[in-house]
Amino acid sequence: MEEPVPADPPRIFWKSRSSGSANGRSLQQEPDKDATEETNEQAQEEPMKTDDATDTAAAAAATAEPYPKANLSEKRKALFEPLEPINGKRGAAETLLPPPDFEPASYPKGWLVGKKRKLVNVDVVESMRRIAIQEMNRKDREINGLNEQLEEDSRVLELLQKQLADERRKRTEIEKENSMLHEQVTMLMNMLDENEGFDEDGEAPPPDSFD
Repeated sequence: MEEPVPADPPRIFWKSRSSGSANGRSLQQEPDKDATEETNEQAQEEPMKTDDATDTAAAAAATAEPYPKANLSEKRKALFEPLEPINGKRGAAETLLPPPDFEPASYPKGWLVGKKRKLVNVDVVESMRRIAIQEMNRKDREINGLNEQLEEDSRVLELLQKQLADERRKRTEIEKENSMLHEQVTMLMNMLDENEGFDEDGEAPPPDSFD
């Protein structure tokens, strides 16, 4: 039997720390370089994309029709039509309201449609007008009632003033009568005093003293 030949031992290469650290740094620097190159390429591609987008939008706007309403239906076109005259002159506010004696049956349907086209609801305006008339009539009735009450109060006041004037006149007459009676009583008392004085003296009073 042949004896086994011993295999050669593996060869071990010893490297210094300085060479190992240098290789590690080179490995770290390579991915960093790749990342910076990719970011630079993306930054260059972005303005190119924006330029392409603006060019595309400009081309689409140039190819678009100048009047987009041409593709709309008649009902759609009516939505974009102005309600006021083109020259910009607005009518008076009174033209938007119905007349005071408004009756829907006495006006053609086109007139009502025209009023509604000017954003005036005729039914609402008419109901508001009727409510206002009812309120005015109610206020008028209240004012008439207050006027009647005021006239009645004025008549009562005039009557009281007449009664007061009569009472004052009567009082004045009574005061005059009282003053006259007081004067007469005073005169009679004086005459009685004079008569008593003559009686004490025993002389007859003169005849003219009794007049």
